[in-house]
Amino acid sequence: MDEQKLTIEQAYRAMFYFLEHEYDLTKSDELGGMLSSLSWEIWADGGPADPGAWEEWLEAVQKALTRSENAAPQSGTG
Repeated sequence: MDEQKLTIEQAYRAMFYFLEHEYDLTKSDELGGMLSSLSWEIWADGGPADPGAWEEWLEAVQKALTRSENAAPQSGTG
């Protein structure tokens, strides 16, 4: 897969779809609850059901952008 850059919103949706797939595999109640608060399908304005989730997402993005150890996964064990 070619490397592509995502907008912050696209990355959020990618995370949501990843978690949704995990829920489909596990039927985890915890994931189901999280997905319902993260869902963009509920409100007409396109925001997540829990507005705080978007703020937490933005904080997570900022951490990922400022922490060099998160720049790329390390391959192998040593």
